[in-house]
Amino acid sequence: MKILITGSNGYIGSCLYNFLKKSRYKVFGLDKRITNKFIIGKQFKCNLLDINKSKKIIQKINPDIFIHLAGESTIDNISNKKEYIDNNVTVTKNLIEICKNLKIKKFIFSSTAAVYKQTNLRIKENFKTKPSNIYGKTKLKCEKDLITGFNKTNIDLVIFRFFNVCSSLYNVGENHEPETHLVPLIVQKYFEKKKLKIYGKNFRTKDKTCIRDYIHIRDICSAFLKCINIKLKDNSTILNLGSNKGYSVLELVNFFKKKIELEFSNKRVGDLDKLVCVAHKAKKTIGWSTKYSSISNIFNDEITWFKFLKKKKLKRITLY
Repeated sequence: MKILITGSNGYIGSCLYNFLKKSRYKVFGLDKRITNKFIIGKQFKCNLLDINKSKKIIQKINPDIFIHLAGESTIDNISNKKEYIDNNVTVTKNLIEICKNLKIKKFIFSSTAAVYKQTNLRIKENFKTKPSNIYGKTKLKCEKDLITGFNKTNIDLVIFRFFNVCSSLYNVGENHEPETHLVPLIVQKYFEKKKLKIYGKNFRTKDKTCIRDYIHIRDICSAFLKCINIKLKDNSTILNLGSNKGYSVLELVNFFKKKIELEFSNKRVGDLDKLVCVAHKAKKTIGWSTKYSSISNIFNDEITWFKFLKKKKLKRITLY
């Protein structure tokens, strides 16, 4: 069985690529940049906005399972709406057109918790969707286009709504250019003894910093593997992937016993007070639950990855 992963050069894509390569499947990657030093395998360089080139490569691979991870997701770039529309909505429409003509068995799409309406409740899949930023809006549009586009086809569609994915698989992990995600920033600032910038101290939470549901990348990868191995009853399925627990920014920082100097800034446009999921449907549907998503596991594996990068003399560049 052949699996194609778009966005294979990115954080989740590179981890998933390496994770699935240990299975019995033939894994291929597709990305507009092929610069990740930690992927050993077959990757194709292509900007998915180029529908003709994309079509030729995908037809050549002829995958059984299509995993679409590529897209614009950096919340610090939230003001650039065109990039979100192009890289999320237009690219997904292109892939729908291409995949409908191939004998693909399953299409798995990476969506986000950002599609949901703000609530202090733990979020289930049937909760109202009302994105507060362009990232969530474009991801929700992709979901709707996929459901409509694959309706009345033989392609099984699975939509994973990720909560906050973090940590590493030891020898592959987050290495964005620049790095903006909280867990790697906390680790880096701790070891470098530098200030950590936190966006917002006026959220409607107990300690005034935002609360998120953090999930270990290894648990995310295992969800994909479970999904690949299971024949689902419905042609389209939406599943939350999270740990069912919420931690505030300060609770994460306090893992290091308050040894990190903090600098507070205004919260970013679109940042919600709280995002915590209920992932029971994933357990019922694909037999998945988290095993690695404790805060200690998340930070210990991230520290291992940080030290691995340092040993390789690779320094992560941070946005702040």
